[in-house]
Amino acid sequence: MEAERGVSSQDRDSNGRLVHPFLQPALKYPRHRVDDPRTSSGKVFTDNCMTSDAFFYGANQDADGKNRGEVQGTLVLDLCAWDTHALATMVLAIMAEEVCTPTHLNVEVWTSSTLSDLRVYFNESYQVGGVGYFGLSGVYTTHQFVQDGMKATPPYFPDFWKHYKTSEALIDALNVVSFKSKSKYYPPVETTCADGIMGCKDNCERTEACTQYESNGKTCLVLALMVPDYDEGYFQAVFDNLDVSAYFCFIGYDGVNQFAADAAKSSDPVFFYHYEPDLFHVTNKGKFDRVALPRTDPERVKLATGHYGENGFGAKTSNPVDVDYPSLALSKFAASVVKDLPIGSLGPIPSHISAQLAIG
Repeated sequence: MEAERGVSSQDRDSNGRLVHPFLQPALKYPRHRVDDPRTSSGKVFTDNCMTSDAFFYGANQDADGKNRGEVQGTLVLDLCAWDTHALATMVLAIMAEEVCTPTHLNVEVWTSSTLSDLRVYFNESYQVGGVGYFGLSGVYTTHQFVQDGMKATPPYFPDFWKHYKTSEALIDALNVVSFKSKSKYYPPVETTCADGIMGCKDNCERTEACTQYESNGKTCLVLALMVPDYDEGYFQAVFDNLDVSAYFCFIGYDGVNQFAADAAKSSDPVFFYHYEPDLFHVTNKGKFDRVALPRTDPERVKLATGHYGENGFGAKTSNPVDVDYPSLALSKFAASVVKDLPIGSLGPIPSHISAQLAIG
């Protein structure tokens, strides 16, 4: 690395301080070993036991990826697609001198939307601590659309949820028919929500209010979502329980980013799901406003079931959540098997480092 980057770990400044204090030689042998009977099987992390969209990168995997690498005895980490998760995971991976993927440690868990899943594993996992920064999911629109709505006659306010229920002008500006005619974004290249899954039909879900609205010959608005398992069912249930006439169409992370960025550039109305921190909000600073939903309430948030569409396309959900998403102190969770091993001491370390990286 020193030769590639043209730097030296021994370089010092005029005051005699190391210029690159964190540039240290990698270990030539493993410092820690995780003896977990679940990873001793030769079949673990093979294609037959993973979903089609999951990938595994084992220790000492060859450069062209023709073999999966070593699993037994290694520390195995979750590595998710969003920026902050990948960054925090790689910080820990570098410190552990291991290669990452799922089972022993997840360094960024959004507990509000995954608590029902976490309960299943409470007897074999534990919360290591906080990552060091907060997370906030929400629904967004462009700042320009908010300004345009204020100037309309009569005015409407795209940064406040009630107008998505009461303003026909706002609903029409975001109508689903117009969205579905834009082949650049819909349908997505790959099916993100198959028919019958979470009440989906053609990669979209629908509120009960929308079903009734359409029966009167009217057109509903559309909220662009990424994939079904991001804050699963949360915002769909909120809008369903607030009686907003809406479609929820899944177009992927990249699809939502492109759809929103293009709308900001062309001054077109847009309504989409996103979360912070994320690089998207850094590169598009000032272009988008978060839509205010009913004030978050811990008692109401706790009721979220993590499901939607369980009664079918366009039918009322039994998920009772009806308030805004809370600001979360993101957490680290680990398998209990590593708690008393030397490697377990690495879990709490990256919190202050990852927090600084997320802020900076």
